[in-house]
Amino acid sequence: MKRGSIIFDLDGTLWNASETVVRAFNDSIKGIGFDINLTSQTVRDFSGMKMDDIFTQYFSFVPKGKLKEFETIYAEKESQYLQQFGGELFPKVKETLEKLAENYRLFIVSNCMKGYIENFIGFFGFEDLFQDFECFGNYGLPKDKNIRLIVERNNLQNPVYVGDTIWDKESSEKAGVDFIYAAYGFGKIENPKVQIQNFEDLITLEF
Repeated sequence: MKRGSIIFDLDGTLWNASETVVRAFNDSIKGIGFDINLTSQTVRDFSGMKMDDIFTQYFSFVPKGKLKEFETIYAEKESQYLQQFGGELFPKVKETLEKLAENYRLFIVSNCMKGYIENFIGFFGFEDLFQDFECFGNYGLPKDKNIRLIVERNNLQNPVYVGDTIWDKESSEKAGVDFIYAAYGFGKIENPKVQIQNFEDLITLEF
């Protein structure tokens, strides 16, 4: 059956916003009285995880009494900084998306906070390229369920999911959607069935 749609992960697949995100995290940490600095590499390392898992595993130094305040400050700063500074598209993403949109319906599913995908789309003016998107921040659902939500909501037949982490692969498989590994991204996956070395490879890849 011919593929009619492609669902994309965002961080590590379409762009790298780790410099902007780490600034938001570090300013939020300072906002609750701590002098601890994360690195952009740490942000890339936890890219793809659910936000509640990130807060639990990487911000255990935040007292429970201040966690809600920290999350609120971070949500505000993340949105503000993304609108101001954005992130860096991987090479040929814009041109490739425009080409793919001629033959495929395009979607995004990410484990990000609410508003993150909107900020990505708005920063680059991609409103006409993506037909729908879903994220963890909207309903608190894991990625596999959000992939299924996009599939069912848009009546997709035989879609494919493109991502860069093992969590993307596992979520895609759990959702019953074929997976393409973006080998140029943040994560490492051993022996993927299908992979691309560059984003533009999607134009010529038979999938």
